[in-house]
Amino acid sequence: MRGPSSSHTAAAHRIGTILRKFHHPKNCTISVEFDRNGSLATTYEGQGSAMGLISGICGLSILDPEIKEYKLLPAKHNFSIEFKITDVKASHPNTYKISLTDNNYKTLQFVAISTGGGMIKVIGLNGFPVSINGDLYETLICLTNKSAVRIEELNHKLKHHFSTETELIKNGRDNYLLIIKSRKSILKDSEEISRRTEGILWIREIDPVLPVMSGASQSLPFADIYEMRELIEREEMDLAELAVRYEGARAGIDDLKVFSLMREISEYIQHSIKEGLKEKSFPDRILGHQSHLILKAEKEGKIISSPLNTIIAYVTALMESKSSMEIIVAAPTAGSCGTLGGVIFGTAEQLNIKPDDIVKAFLAAGLIGVLIADKYTFAAEVGGCQVECGAASAMAAAGLVQLMGGDARQAINASSLALQNCLGMICDPVADRVEVPCLGKNILAATNAFNSANMAIAGFDPVIPLEEVIEALKKVGDEMPQSFCCTGLGGLSQTPSSLRLHEKLSSL
Repeated sequence: MRGPSSSHTAAAHRIGTILRKFHHPKNCTISVEFDRNGSLATTYEGQGSAMGLISGICGLSILDPEIKEYKLLPAKHNFSIEFKITDVKASHPNTYKISLTDNNYKTLQFVAISTGGGMIKVIGLNGFPVSINGDLYETLICLTNKSAVRIEELNHKLKHHFSTETELIKNGRDNYLLIIKSRKSILKDSEEISRRTEGILWIREIDPVLPVMSGASQSLPFADIYEMRELIEREEMDLAELAVRYEGARAGIDDLKVFSLMREISEYIQHSIKEGLKEKSFPDRILGHQSHLILKAEKEGKIISSPLNTIIAYVTALMESKSSMEIIVAAPTAGSCGTLGGVIFGTAEQLNIKPDDIVKAFLAAGLIGVLIADKYTFAAEVGGCQVECGAASAMAAAGLVQLMGGDARQAINASSLALQNCLGMICDPVADRVEVPCLGKNILAATNAFNSANMAIAGFDPVIPLEEVIEALKKVGDEMPQSFCCTGLGGLSQTPSSLRLHEKLSSL
């Protein structure tokens, strides 16, 4: 992705992409409402929600550098858009309430949420409660209530023809919405089967917006961390091997494809480090070029020589790539993108690790991310920075154990140790930019991961198992004041220096 935040920029882009699929924006007026008590009310501009949403609506790739000029895009694509702060009464802090009206006065009502790490869910469509995650093809057929028998007949035909479950939803206006989830496009077949059914108002198909589809028929190798532990003990697998099996089952792809996709991700991260070590300029930034400073100081003998210096340089390089609108990998989020890549590549360089072993380290780290996301979230707007930099630290610790030849038990213990040290970490970005104290927190998370991995391999006892630490993570997040959850209303965000910087950047 490009942009400062995965839960803001990348998620908003995916929401905009789905909206475009329902209705092309040309000659339309679009209104976007954010709840004044949510996170987006104070962060949608500085953290890229407007950028992501507009570029998605325009059909641009999240990797396209043109998204930087998002304020010019509506006029270029012949639509208008306005952002409003209202009393939406949203239950989630990252809620988008969108109304699109075309020149025929037809209105589309659309409600979606960003759930963290670029993941999204559409929860409302023209009054219908829906659940669209963007990880499958979704064919939607809207019908009037002219004949309940005909509707049930159509439902039965579609279910039988596609050998899949369908969902029939009724709204308050007595209309029905029939939804079919599939791993391939079925729009043409659906239109043909539905052609003779009376009362169809419209048929739409949403393409997947996530890079890998879900919904494979193969059962997952484990349902929770307890089953995962049993499988590890029974088959003596390391975390990378288990990650390959899990991802293959979830996405319906073979082991070689899983490994290939992770290699591609690792190459993106390595490229981002190289780009970040170069001096980049982008006007909407607080920090200048700093990633070279630590290694320069070490070379000049001004600081203590340590492998951590390379890690700090690489963490900083990744964060600078992000802040310069270069392509980065949100791992697990854009705000915490420096931690995992900086630790793995910084350590691998010191130890002269083979490329395939680096890929295995990222696979092991990803599996820890699965466990955290399954039980909670990656969204700092929900749980503070403990679920971003904290999760990244736990993932990096496991990846390091894999990289150094440790076993799965040690990797899980390292994750537990790392995450324990991050509980309660708040999210308080200075001047609504994902730079300060985000860089310092990424470096803290990285060094914490490095130490936790060494401790686990040495035999330190984590005392609290990872599954219980994740449960504690959620409880802490649930009790955290909203002002400490990426709203810009607490912590360092409200210091005089931060407020002055915010005013200065807002005037650019």
